[in-house]
Formats: sequence, C-alpha cells, structure tokens
Amino acid sequence: MSFHRSEEPEERFVPKSIIREAFNSGQFWERAQQGEFSTQLDHDSHYTVEEAQNKGFRYCSRSQAVRYYNEAHELVAVVHQIRSPDGTLGASGKPDPKYLDLGDLVLKTRD
Repeated sequence: MSFHRSEEPEERFVPKSIIREAFNSGQFWERAQQGEFSTQLDHDSHYTVEEAQNKGFRYCSRSQAVRYYNEAHELVAVVHQIRSPDGTLGASGKPDPKYLDLGDLVLKTRD
C-alpha cells in the first residue's frame, strides 16, 4: 500500500475509540503479523514491580512503542503495546494505536 500523494493529508486528533475502530477495521495489526507491514520497535521500557502492580500487569511486562511501515517504507501506524514476559500482548491483547495514516487522512490521539 503506497500513498503517492499530490498534497499532504488532513491530520485530525480523534478520541481513542475512533482510531481503534479504524485500526481494527483496517486490520493493521493482522496485516503486520502477515508481513504486509514491517515493524520497528521505537521505545521499550521495563515496568518496575510497583508500576506493574499498580497497572495490573505482570512483573517484567514491557511498555513498547512500535512503528508500522509499508513496502515503500512510509509510516502507516504507531502503536503502544504492553508485552508480557511470555511474549503475549497485555491489556486488551491488541496494540493501542496512537497514529494511523489512512492515505488522505491521518488520525492521531493526544496521549
């Protein structure tokens, strides 16, 4: 999926529910797992025992920001995820999108 644009897309800050719906309906996570998008770990931090307990995560869970790129190496999504020690995703079990490029529209959250 390559977005050859003649002009810059509209950027819009939206509620979390809107960007999640667009991310899920576009199957961005599944497409990344299938290899359509490459991913790059942008941030990776370890929760302390206290932080993990306060947030309801297992100790050694990791807070990660991941970038998704298309085959032209254009950024299509940025997500936050909690990676449990066993490798599964915590919280909802899916990444939490923060930035999503839909071609003519870019959705963002403020957090």
